[in-house]
Amino acid sequence: MNPRISQMQHPAPMMPYPANMQQLSDAELLRQANEARNAAARNGMKRLFAAFANWMERRRAETELRSLTDRELADIGLTRGDIPFALSGGAALETRIAPAPQAIPAPMPANDRLGDRAAA
Repeated sequence: MNPRISQMQHPAPMMPYPANMQQLSDAELLRQANEARNAAARNGMKRLFAAFANWMERRRAETELRSLTDRELADIGLTRGDIPFALSGGAALETRIAPAPQAIPAPMPANDRLGDRAAA
């Protein structure tokens, strides 16, 4: 809008919507708000049920691991103290992040000052 045109010359207020969009009625606006509220409630309930299912699955796995003997746990590479860590996903994270082993150079002999002679 041209700022030189005053309100007296152009009394129509600015439109809150783009020109190609129609203004919504109160009933339509209320319907859309109710749909948005219901969708948020549905998503919240889905997340709640998924969290409960994950918790139950973790309890089942913990019960199963705790029922194993120490020898059976050692066969799969765990101790009793590792069970909570393994169930939290830490074991998978540790194997992904573990750095590759590097070769350790042999120590130089103490009397090899130039680096080209073998030690006596």
